[in-house]
Amino acid sequence: MKMTRRRFLTDVSVSIAGLALARGTSWAQAKGKLGYMKIVDNAAMFVAMEKGFFKAEGLDLETLPLAGGAPIINGVTSGDLQFGWSNVISLYQAHVEGFDFKLIAGGATNVKAKNESHAIQVGKSSAIKTAKDLEGKTVAVNTLNNIVHLMAMAWIDKNGGSSAKVKFVEVPFPQMEATLSAGKIDAISVHEPFATAAIEKGNTRLLAHPWGDVLPKFLIASWFASEKWIAKNKETAQAFVRAINRGIDAIQADPEASRAAMIKWAGLNPDLAAKIGLPGFEKTISEKDLQATIDLTQKYKLIAKGIKARDVISDLAPKA
Repeated sequence: MKMTRRRFLTDVSVSIAGLALARGTSWAQAKGKLGYMKIVDNAAMFVAMEKGFFKAEGLDLETLPLAGGAPIINGVTSGDLQFGWSNVISLYQAHVEGFDFKLIAGGATNVKAKNESHAIQVGKSSAIKTAKDLEGKTVAVNTLNNIVHLMAMAWIDKNGGSSAKVKFVEVPFPQMEATLSAGKIDAISVHEPFATAAIEKGNTRLLAHPWGDVLPKFLIASWFASEKWIAKNKETAQAFVRAINRGIDAIQADPEASRAAMIKWAGLNPDLAAKIGLPGFEKTISEKDLQATIDLTQKYKLIAKGIKARDVISDLAPKA
């Protein structure tokens, strides 16, 4: 499915209307608005909010939890949001279509055998044991032609199977385990906290941690803003980066602090928060790591042409 400007801007008026309702009375004092998702990958922001790092950097941010990347991208496009969170594949697709989004801060990183926050799972009694066993089967991903779909295809192809022989269908993460248990699909490619929640129910088992097997280390998702907005608001953007970096420092100094913040900000059950796998959090962005995912995205034709990693990174972003 080709990513187009029309697709990005679909329902933008609805998104803007929803954001307007959420503004409240603090907008007059705010220096920016931030769109995020209630997922573990946003832990650095959660910790930064809890510890007052944004206010300490002179920012009175209005934080808006949104359902997914589409309304966040729409909000940044319209100017109603100044900062947004997105997986990197969506940003590559947007860049190819002419959007001026730039990564401005470090984000969530998948590191093989250390920070694995994604899994492919099958039913507990399933006969599926290998990537090749998935041929002819149906695998659920949250969104077709995006990061979860991409990594699932790459893992299957790398490990002796053919992704061309696998049927991929869209199922939201929260519904994956139930859909698998009902026998409607054969496997799920699922992210935390839903991966651990599914295992805890006792109906699924781990087939693989595909992301680390495909690429030993890569940026999953991060914070972005419009290049035009950054140019006009450099001090605000720099303050945002400093606050996020302080959140990352706090996580590295006390990893359990991020779990406590997730209970509040992501609405996680305390028992589940203690067990889930967390991504890594890094203050810098590596062009080399980013280029690897760009090249993989082009290989699987999720972008129409290749791009250079440096072209999607803001000059303000800390570089590795």
